[in-house]
Amino acid sequence: MNRKQFLLSLVTVPYTLELLGAVDEIGIDILTGRKTPFLKFGLQKDASNSFAKLKKEAAKKGIQLHITSGHRDYVKQLTIWNNKFAKYHAKGLTDEESIKKITEYSAMPGTSRHHWGTDADILDISVIQPKNPLNTNHYITSKGVYNKMYEWMIVNAARFDFYETYTNDAERKGYEFEPWHYSYQPLSVEYLKKYNQLINVKNVLSSNLKGKEFINTAFFEKYKNDYVNGINSLLKA
Repeated sequence: MNRKQFLLSLVTVPYTLELLGAVDEIGIDILTGRKTPFLKFGLQKDASNSFAKLKKEAAKKGIQLHITSGHRDYVKQLTIWNNKFAKYHAKGLTDEESIKKITEYSAMPGTSRHHWGTDADILDISVIQPKNPLNTNHYITSKGVYNKMYEWMIVNAARFDFYETYTNDAERKGYEFEPWHYSYQPLSVEYLKKYNQLINVKNVLSSNLKGKEFINTAFFEKYKNDYVNGINSLLKA
């Protein structure tokens, strides 16, 4: 997400209710972002309702929680992936090197937890927004603009069933530390379980996915193990 997209997200609701799938229908299309579940402000209903309670509680401490990115479908994730792939290729990186660089923070389309309507990138919009909001230093350093929010979330988010997804844990594999990314545990645990049961490389490939020649079964199974399952242990079944 670039700065223009981020600032636009502060004044618009990215998704409204879309009647394209049942909440309890955890099928391949929903798991891979090709079909959208019931959504309420970018999250599934239960997650959205719980976030509203979390937001209300945070407001008592002067923290204005905001979902800057909730649900993202396959096409949106594909656009993010392909744009980054082209950027790194232009810098001279190989397909393998480009994919490794992309997956520091961005998921391959068909593999993102944002497809499920259970996860969100959360910011505090009561503060002056920095040029690069998704930067760990804004959260973990004492003078960081989102530090107050992050410290509060560490203590309180679990009371509302939200857990940091990509923790600052040296033993965790996969994506880099993301102190802005939270998951609604009661739903996401079930989605991850189904993902591991149902999804293979054929379910995530598309004809216009850049670097697809490098993504074979062996690559995908390792990717699924290290990245899709490289999460906070409290979010695993």
